Amino acid sequence: MAKVTVESANEVYIDLCREKIIKVLHVDDEAGFLAVAKQCLEEQSQFQVDTALSPKEAMEKLKRSEYDAIVSDYQMPEKNGLELLRELRQQGNDTPFILFTCKGKEEIAIEALNSGVYRYVGKEGNAEVTYEELKRSICDAVKGQRSEKLLKEAENRLRQITENMQDLLLLLDENLVIKYASSSYKSVVGYSPSEIIGKRAYDFVHPDDLPEVIETTKKAFKNKSTGRFESRVRRADGSYVLLEGIGKSLVDENGKVIGAVMTSRDITDRRKIEQTLRESEGKYRKLFDEVMDAIFVADAETGILIDCNRAATELTGKAKSELMGMHQRFLHPETERKGKFSETFAKHRADKEGHVINSQIVTKNGEIIDAVIKGSLVEVNGKKMLQGIFRDVTERKKVEEKIRFQARLLNAIGQAVTAADIDGKIIYWNHAAEQLYGWTEAEVLGRNIMKNLLQDIFQQDAQGVLSHLSGNKSWTGEAILKRRDGTALSVIVTTSPITNDEGEIIGILGVSTDITEQKWMQEIFNEAIAKVVELNEKLQVVESLTRHDIRNKLSALNGRIFLLKKRLRDNTEALSHLKEVEIASQQILRIMEFEKNYVQVGSEELKNIAVERYVAEAALLFSDLKGAKLINECSGLTVIADSMLRQLLYNMMDNTLKYGEKTSRIRVHYKEEEDQLKLIYEDDGVGISDEEKSKLFQEGYGKGTGFGLYLIKRICEGYGWKIQETGKHGKGVQFTMTIPKNAKDGTRLYEIS
Repeated sequence: MAKVTVESANEVYIDLCREKIIKVLHVDDEAGFLAVAKQCLEEQSQFQVDTALSPKEAMEKLKRSEYDAIVSDYQMPEKNGLELLRELRQQGNDTPFILFTCKGKEEIAIEALNSGVYRYVGKEGNAEVTYEELKRSICDAVKGQRSEKLLKEAENRLRQITENMQDLLLLLDENLVIKYASSSYKSVVGYSPSEIIGKRAYDFVHPDDLPEVIETTKKAFKNKSTGRFESRVRRADGSYVLLEGIGKSLVDENGKVIGAVMTSRDITDRRKIEQTLRESEGKYRKLFDEVMDAIFVADAETGILIDCNRAATELTGKAKSELMGMHQRFLHPETERKGKFSETFAKHRADKEGHVINSQIVTKNGEIIDAVIKGSLVEVNGKKMLQGIFRDVTERKKVEEKIRFQARLLNAIGQAVTAADIDGKIIYWNHAAEQLYGWTEAEVLGRNIMKNLLQDIFQQDAQGVLSHLSGNKSWTGEAILKRRDGTALSVIVTTSPITNDEGEIIGILGVSTDITEQKWMQEIFNEAIAKVVELNEKLQVVESLTRHDIRNKLSALNGRIFLLKKRLRDNTEALSHLKEVEIASQQILRIMEFEKNYVQVGSEELKNIAVERYVAEAALLFSDLKGAKLINECSGLTVIADSMLRQLLYNMMDNTLKYGEKTSRIRVHYKEEEDQLKLIYEDDGVGISDEEKSKLFQEGYGKGTGFGLYLIKRICEGYGWKIQETGKHGKGVQFTMTIPKNAKDGTRLYEIS
């Protein structure tokens, strides 16, 4: 039971500590205990432990460094752990404090609780359980403090947002009594929040607007939904301000309406501007609406959109009702929304000439559109407005970018690309051509130097080049060309005709790849291969001798371990260490066996193998199947494989006998499905958990050396098979090897007789 508890606790603290290193200060007057505790905490975890031998040393370290948690003994010479805690709290240090002591819990529990100790952990008892409890306690304490810190930060950000927002925010209870008001009410309505909190929201609404507001509120409360409103609200000086807003019902966990939150903004000036615009609208509305470019009109002081034409709605994908009242910043991507206005709007406000500026527009569905904007400041009834004419240049930008990209692509390509017209004059010469041939683009454009280059090609395969070009086909071949300085180079050249829309040849395109170095490297490579073959033969001999020597040494080592275990049979600690050495020795042998088998993977020629015989032979390699019954149902099945198939089956059986725990049956069978066959190995042991399945075939993962299942996977891959573990945890393992009917080259991979 203790083992289960420890493993569960281990998972918890790993999960809690995964995100960040936890710095711990451990205070104890026993140096040896500090060293052991530090090693236990830091092993396979994300703890970083600092130690102090006294409260005085701890206080000095706390002045220089910050820690996520403090672990302290209770009884120490200078002062006890609780006195240290009280001193820290008096200094304003709120680091989580955990008491880790042999002192009886009942003796100090009440005092520890009153002093602010997060948790008491006893030193005595099972060491594994004790340190896992300590790790969990530290993680719980740190997580709690971090969560509290994040909550305070979130509350602070929310408070800053509400205190600095320009819109008005009200929080009402179910009777529409004001429970909270944002500080913006003072600047807009003239009342400070304290003056209106506790009063009914209806008390400030204009009498003529009150019936509609009440009706909207009732519907919103009844339907537990959102309600929009527009009404006049009384200022502190008795005048009225026109507000536009939205109210959202608040419900408790039972669905009962417990209040509402309302946000609104002053639209008084906007309504006046709209009225002014309506009065003069008839003079230019038709022209305004029918022009093909998008036009937006915004308040130059606030940036609020007050008008737009039909093309503007088509450009943004938003209805005019959505655009009106929206801030102009939201026409643009987030990168342009850093200040009070978008970058283009701010430039046009300061630009009397009305220059054209490149910008981008974001549509309703999030698409980014390239545009050019010409902004002009206009004044209507003393009110400054900014009119922007937007032209979509997305397609033009795409064409320009495509042309630039193609030019960059040809220049970036590592091959020499040249082109000449029908008269042989150079019309294109990329950077790689400059480097390959030695002439710069400026030196060759308009000049006829293709004769010098093509002459060598024609001399080497004149008939091939001419026949392909005359037939509007490309020609590719190797050639020896000369650079500007006269040096020779080996190249692979592809020449292609350039034709017009009528199919007439108007030029020749040449692409050349320098293979001079490759030719030289090929010669060196061939020599190196010969040397490698010779060296490999020598290494195989040395490897065989070395493996034999190591096995002899390990046999001697295991014999000495056996003698020592008999001599030290009463020394538990020594026997434990000898057991570890014995396990390490066995693992070395397994790793050597893996290395031997791994080298053999893919070294044999594949042939038809009778699976039934190999299953039986793999079982014969065991002196005892430990009572497990082998059911071999592979009669008549042959597969394309090699002798490593026997090793594959042996490894599976070996894993079953080692880790199956309750295995009584091993079964190997197959079934054919459409164009594939499934070869299935299964047992009735404890099986494999879902968490392990994804890592099962990784190199180094497993309970033994970690190479057995990895070798199985590599053998299957060499055969062109796929392997999966398809068993259910608790009911046994099931390895399913999927064998396609045919290989990519058409070879039949299995037969059933």
